Amino acid sequence: AGGKCGSQGGNAACASDLCCSEEGACGIGGYFCVAPGCQLNFGPACDGNKTPPGNDTSALSRPLFGDVPYGVNVAKCRVPGKVAMTFDDGPNKFTSELLDILKKNNAKATFFVVGTNSGKGQIEDPSTGLPAILMRMHKEGHQIGSHSWSHQDFSLISSQQRRDQLVKNEIALVDILGFFPTYFRPPFTSWNDDVIADLKKFGYHNVNFDLDTSDWKGDYQVARDRFSSAVSQKDPATWSFIAVAHDIHEQTVRGYVQYMIDQANKYKYDLVTVGECLGDPPNNWYRDST
Repeated sequence: AGGKCGSQGGNAACASDLCCSEEGACGIGGYFCVAPGCQLNFGPACDGNKTPPGNDTSALSRPLFGDVPYGVNVAKCRVPGKVAMTFDDGPNKFTSELLDILKKNNAKATFFVVGTNSGKGQIEDPSTGLPAILMRMHKEGHQIGSHSWSHQDFSLISSQQRRDQLVKNEIALVDILGFFPTYFRPPFTSWNDDVIADLKKFGYHNVNFDLDTSDWKGDYQVARDRFSSAVSQKDPATWSFIAVAHDIHEQTVRGYVQYMIDQANKYKYDLVTVGECLGDPPNNWYRDST
């Protein structure tokens, strides 16, 4: 509706009430505005440019507590015999079902959550049902980490934009839980030295993984082979894994998660949170909003 924009449109910006789609067109509605595709620098009305209501957390003190390192890439467990299943990009409509499966199997996991993506609305908005899901995650002993506000590539945005992505997600999570995480996973697994430095400044561990299930590609035979090959070839007496999957995919939740649980149990691994596999006490996983 508003012409060309962004990198495909001569770096033109849309009007203040419009979004710039991933393909470089100004407009309004899901095709144009949904994160992470909407181009933040050129679409003022992009989902990712919205700020959740609540108190600004940017000025809070952020001491670097605990002995899990900051300012580095953390991708391996410290405690042997553990599998830390992690789920990125949620919560969404399949996450409650995933929580049911974890509860049934007495398994713990870590959720790296996004504030607004894929048109789901903002996570602090009660009308989405997402606040109740996040509260359940915490109540049932799972770990909650941040995966940014709108899933932007942290290597491609400015330091100020990285700050905004962190703080907006904090504001939303404080509104729901009263606290926010010290653990962060970079969207698209994309980071560099500047990203690491900014995360340390804001008191975040940069957490990645050493078992990539590639579930997002949709080939679940490959995903099963990746997981079973890893856990069957290493001795739990000396080895652990941080595994990544995505709770936004139906087949991941309705089949693959149970497969991972069964394989981990078969080869005598405990299913725990990332914090547990790093030997980090739970009171180090979050910051009090006050």
